[in-house]
Amino acid sequence: MTKNTVFDVLVLGAGFAGVTAARGIKNAGHDVAVLEARDRIGGRVWTSELDGTKIEYGATWIHWFQPYVWAEFMRSKLELHEDPWFPPITMHIDGKTKPLDFDRFREMLNEGWKCFANASEDGSAIERPYHLDELANAEELDALSVQDVIDGLALDKETKLAFSSEISVQMNAHPKDVSYLSQLRWWSAAGWDVALMIDCLARYKIETGLSSLLANIVEAANVDIRLEKIVARVDQTEEGVKVTTRSGETFSAKKVVCALPINCLKDIEFTPAISAQKMALSCEQHAAKGMKVLFKTVGEPEGHAVIAGPDDKPIGLLNPIRIDGDERLYVGFGIDGEAFDPNNLDDVNDVLADLHPGLKATACAGHDWSNDEFSRGTWHMPRPTQNVRTNKAFAEPEGNVYFAGDYLGRGWTGFVDGAIESGVLVADEVQAALQ
Repeated sequence: MTKNTVFDVLVLGAGFAGVTAARGIKNAGHDVAVLEARDRIGGRVWTSELDGTKIEYGATWIHWFQPYVWAEFMRSKLELHEDPWFPPITMHIDGKTKPLDFDRFREMLNEGWKCFANASEDGSAIERPYHLDELANAEELDALSVQDVIDGLALDKETKLAFSSEISVQMNAHPKDVSYLSQLRWWSAAGWDVALMIDCLARYKIETGLSSLLANIVEAANVDIRLEKIVARVDQTEEGVKVTTRSGETFSAKKVVCALPINCLKDIEFTPAISAQKMALSCEQHAAKGMKVLFKTVGEPEGHAVIAGPDDKPIGLLNPIRIDGDERLYVGFGIDGEAFDPNNLDDVNDVLADLHPGLKATACAGHDWSNDEFSRGTWHMPRPTQNVRTNKAFAEPEGNVYFAGDYLGRGWTGFVDGAIESGVLVADEVQAALQ
């Protein structure tokens, strides 16, 4: 049976942004299909298994401070999993190791973030994270790198290292490559509180994985998704928009929503060309091209957590995120996605042996998102100047071509929540244009 190739709207990309955009447009009564390059939905959301244990190759955690994803979670009736608290921490500093109490670690982070965000009794640098366009000194803050600010902090050596390690992990990039404004936005969205920020970033996840949440949305809305459709061209004509895949298939629509990662826009041939500002941002690439490794251990009496400076070790922070009997599942993050092979057990154990003698993996996994042609990076992390430029460049569609993605989230930029937000809002925009 021949499938339809003519639609009111075509959505490119079946991640959270694309799927929620398609759902909104379909629910408004329009004929819509999603073209997805991969053989699965989800994009940088990918739930899998490692020796019988659920793992997330990409996006992982959610929180009720993230309104869009939390609303979807509540509707789904899926179960929440809370990660275990940190076990004893080992800090690498000055070529040596020393034990670090978790409460002291949190105190360090609190002191670091208060200084970094220039918090005072008068408030924070950003009070309203969803209204970046109303921030008078946005360009000034965006021009600075995170490293620029860290270098000027009046912190003792250990506190500065602990803070640098934590912030590098959450950026998945070196502090010199990331905009100061990017992290101020996260700090503001998390309520200007270290404990809340930690909870928002890495404490709660869906028991069956984020992929199950997306599958729930697709099934409930009966979204038409065409897998393994790698888009090569998007041509706008007087009749509408024609989309051509690498294999030569063509699809037509009145409108197109491009919900691909910003780093991948440059790989599509748009006619007429998208604005020079949009293309420049895609060619520059956002900064997050770091490492995420997952591994299992067996028989540890209490587990281990390790922190190290971003320039010291290939892993800046690791800790267990699931305990099942005498098995532990760990996650580790570093700023260089090519530092070692997260799927090679010998490579992983060489790295672990240097971090802590008590760590030995029995199984490991990871995905090279940076060299994956359909992502070209991990979560969206703007370089200096890119926050403001992205807001300006993507304020308007390109004719009948609209854009969505985690990079366009006005609150939780770079998160699943930001992706859903952008999908919801672009759906409203497309619906209005079709009326």
